[in-house]
Amino acid sequence: MSSPGSWERDDARTVAYFTERLAQHGDTPRSVDWGSVESQRLRFAALLDIGVRSGDSLIDVGCGTGALLDYLQEKHIDVDYRGYDLTPSMIDLAKSRHPKVNFAVCNVIQEKQIEPADYVIASGIFYLRQERPVAFLEAMVGRLWQFARRGVAINCLSAWAAERDPNEFYADPAEALAIARRISSHVVLRHDYHPRDFTIYLRREAWRPF
Repeated sequence: MSSPGSWERDDARTVAYFTERLAQHGDTPRSVDWGSVESQRLRFAALLDIGVRSGDSLIDVGCGTGALLDYLQEKHIDVDYRGYDLTPSMIDLAKSRHPKVNFAVCNVIQEKQIEPADYVIASGIFYLRQERPVAFLEAMVGRLWQFARRGVAINCLSAWAAERDPNEFYADPAEALAIARRISSHVVLRHDYHPRDFTIYLRREAWRPF
C-alpha cells in the first residue's frame, strides 16, 4: 500500500482546486463542487442515517465551509461538532460563519493526535484522487475508523453510474464494501438515494433501532 507521502500531490491539487472554486462561487454548494443544494442535502441525509442523533459527537472530514453543520442545525440535531478540511480558505470561511465551532485545517491521514468522536463522516473527499485512489480510500477509511467510537460514514461517486466524468474517481461499490468489511463486520452499502453516488456505513456494533 502507498505511504501517506505518496498522496501529497493529490493533497496539493485538492487545495488548489477548492481555493479556486471558493474564489469563483463564494459560499454556495458550487464552491465544494456539488451540482445543487438538493444533491448536497440528499448526501447529507444519507450520511447522517448511520444513526447520528442529538447529544452525539461528530467529526466532519472534508467539511468545506460547514454546510453539514448548517444542515444539522436546520434539522435540530444538536451534536458536539468538529470540522476538518485541507483547504485553509474553506476553514477561514467556516470559522467566520460559525465562530464558536471547532474548525481546523487538518490532514487526518497524517495527523497523529485526533480526539475520538462518536461518529466520523467524510463526504466528497475521494472523487478528485488520482494517485492510487483505491489505496487512498482504504487507508483513509482505516484511519477514520481509528477515531470513531460508534461508526464511520463515507460517500463516493459510483462506478455503477451510467454517466461519468473522466477526470473524477468513481469507486466500485462492491470493492469499497469489501474494504469496509475487512475493518468491521457491521457494514451497510446504500446505493438508493442518488444515481451517481453511494454511501457506506461502518459500525462498531450491530444496528439497533432508536
